Amino acid sequence: MSNPRGAQDNPTTTGTTSPSPNLTGDPQDATYTTTAPAAGEQPPVAADPVGAGTAPGPIDTDTDAGTGTAGETDLGAGTGGEYYSPRDVDGDGNVDLIHTRIEGVETITHIDEDGSITLVEQDTDGNGTYETGIAPTATGIRLAEDLDDDGTVDLATHLDPTTGAPLRQDVIEDGRITDTRLDTTADGNPDVHLIDSNGDGRFDTALLDTDLDGITNDTLVDTNGDGTFDLRTADTDNDGTQESFDTATDGHLGSIEQFEALIPAEDHYHEQADTYPTETPADQTATDLA
Repeated sequence: MSNPRGAQDNPTTTGTTSPSPNLTGDPQDATYTTTAPAAGEQPPVAADPVGAGTAPGPIDTDTDAGTGTAGETDLGAGTGGEYYSPRDVDGDGNVDLIHTRIEGVETITHIDEDGSITLVEQDTDGNGTYETGIAPTATGIRLAEDLDDDGTVDLATHLDPTTGAPLRQDVIEDGRITDTRLDTTADGNPDVHLIDSNGDGRFDTALLDTDLDGITNDTLVDTNGDGTFDLRTADTDNDGTQESFDTATDGHLGSIEQFEALIPAEDHYHEQADTYPTETPADQTATDLA
């Protein structure tokens, strides 16, 4: 599973932990005209959501106010156009966001009242839009990426908050999760691949790597949309080709619910699929689900 640059997918980019903001923005508009912090005031130190450090401080070699618009404080607007600019957007005396340009990368960091980072947006490819973001969730960190600069998130990756390792990756089309890969063993490789093949908002196909060698061993399909699998194909000799198949009408092949339970109950997927599991099973592996 790759570790993309990306973080969120609904229509707002304010400081929020909502599972889905729109990432479109113009770095030229990132310089806000607002009430500036008092002279000498420093922004609060904010916890980095991925545990990699704290909010960046002013560039040591450039401590004079920059050339921003009236009411702004731009610290370090110097060499190479790099700068660090804290903003009090609502005029309450606290820094709400920090606009920086470092090595050509435009970044807006949104900060909560307690100093916590709630959202980081970046224009990593320098094409004039913020296509990448990162935000904390109830269970970890969510990265999202607008791959085609159309203003909506196409790829979202959920990371372990301690190690930063990708645990789940979602493909998003028209605001809906259509494809999810999960690393249930945290070994760095996905072993469960869920697909919504008919576009109804709910997964109907599960590909399982039960022996964790990167080859799909079993494929389960709900062909009639009743939530239970009625077709199973298997790769019996592990050569990458599925040779055997089994059909069922009595539900003995299992249901999609066992895989949906691997996704946190508050996740956007359950809203789109109209499924709300009460809890996520602990220590469940791909081999338990075959």
